[in-house]
Amino acid sequence: MVHQKRLSAPEHYPVSRKGLTYTTTTKGSRPASEGIPAVIFLREVTGYAETKKEAKEIIRKGQLLRNGDRINDIKDTIGLFDIVELTATEEIFRVLPQKKGLNFVETEDARPATKIKGKTRQGEKFVYHLHNGENYMSSEAYSTESTLIFGDEVEEAEMKEGENVVVLSGQHAGKKATVHEIHKRGMADDTATVETADSEFEIQKEKLFATGGIEVE
Repeated sequence: MVHQKRLSAPEHYPVSRKGLTYTTTTKGSRPASEGIPAVIFLREVTGYAETKKEAKEIIRKGQLLRNGDRINDIKDTIGLFDIVELTATEEIFRVLPQKKGLNFVETEDARPATKIKGKTRQGEKFVYHLHNGENYMSSEAYSTESTLIFGDEVEEAEMKEGENVVVLSGQHAGKKATVHEIHKRGMADDTATVETADSEFEIQKEKLFATGGIEVE
């Protein structure tokens, strides 16, 4: 069994560096650098479990959902823009970036959102490769770097001028902004100028997440 020592745990883990000797490593499709294991969410983030054993029991009862599906393992990763639901308390959180670590924001908007990182063709359908490591197949044509919002219908929030975005990483991580201008230098339009409430700066588009109408406050 592989353990993750607390003193060497990733900086975005919301754990005390003292106390118990070990945390738990992550598993699943989500990048380890952008998520935490379910046990950390239950124990350190919400406090609904004091021990790994209690976290396992909550999960065994099916009381922890990620994007509407049961989490089945304490090591399963909860990552950026996932919707996490505690069925016993009816609390819903959206995972957002911040300068250090992750921000678990309570919300009433339970629509999961994922950024398209790439796409391929499979017969008459497109296979969209998403930021969380999952794939989504559809006959609808969406743009790379758009965000797909999954509700009663699938909505597309395009990475375009005038779109609301959240900064994913870097010194501006977690800031809410609006795309002012997209820059095309050479063959690629890979940067954008965005405006926040108090500043304006240029940033790589890959560090932006179009939010459309989802709740991110």
